[in-house]
Amino acid sequence: MERMNITKEKIIDIVKQIPTAAEKEKWVFTLDNDENVLFYAPATTPDKTELFQVTDEYALYLDNKFNPRGVMIEYYGINFIKHHPEFGKITKKIFKKVKKKKIGIVNPRNRKNSEITIFKSLLEKTLLSDAVQEPLVSLSK
Repeated sequence: MERMNITKEKIIDIVKQIPTAAEKEKWVFTLDNDENVLFYAPATTPDKTELFQVTDEYALYLDNKFNPRGVMIEYYGINFIKHHPEFGKITKKIFKKVKKKKIGIVNPRNRKNSEITIFKSLLEKTLLSDAVQEPLVSLSK
């Protein structure tokens, strides 16, 4: 992907596209306890994507047209949840079968589990809020 300066407005537009992309591409939540990372992306990371750091806590996988292809939240359990404590209990509920140093995958299309639906909505809103409040880019003039 050709390096470009991405403005705060462009990042916000990209993050707003996440719910639609997630539904269309059937994204899942993958919690990697060994790496302490939460992925919200297709089960397999699409080819020809590049990570773009949005905040200190999360990065987006973007394709060459700057479409969102996934989200990676670094230090999920030891940092992100400390800054967003509302995720603590619900994370334990939906990933309850994930033991230490294992990977758990949860499909947000499982409409029977209301916690997953709440988690998905809360995460998408938090990603947008953080992009608006704390992006790593400054507004370009």
